[in-house]
Amino acid sequence: MYQMFPLLALGLIINVVLTFTGIGGVDGSQWHEIKFIELPMMSGDIWKVTWGDLFLVASMALLFVELLRATKTGSDSIVNHALSFVTFVVSLLLFIIFKGFGNSVFFIFMTMTLLDFMAGFIVTTVTARRDLSVSSGIIR
Repeated sequence: MYQMFPLLALGLIINVVLTFTGIGGVDGSQWHEIKFIELPMMSGDIWKVTWGDLFLVASMALLFVELLRATKTGSDSIVNHALSFVTFVVSLLLFIIFKGFGNSVFFIFMTMTLLDFMAGFIVTTVTARRDLSVSSGIIR
């Protein structure tokens, strides 16, 4: 059952909740602009890590797991790809229509949902084609 649910939908839900609840800094900045930590570098620079940066890193980890799950064939994976497409469409609509989502962090996340959808269908198609050719060779 959990194989059908696209993991990036979790990231979308978290992003929507944080954006619509108005969590942000005192100066009106949004949650993804709030500084998480500052790390001094050997070069003398200070690396400022925001909550948006952490969100993107976590989303990339979820995308990696989704790509691994895309190698499986079956009805669960087809439903997963369809739900991944829905996740992308919802992300696209949020980006275009709703206030608070027109930023680089959400655009990069939206691109990840598109890559999840496209890679899932491509990997599943290639895997199914390979399985079909191997099965056809055995039957002959």
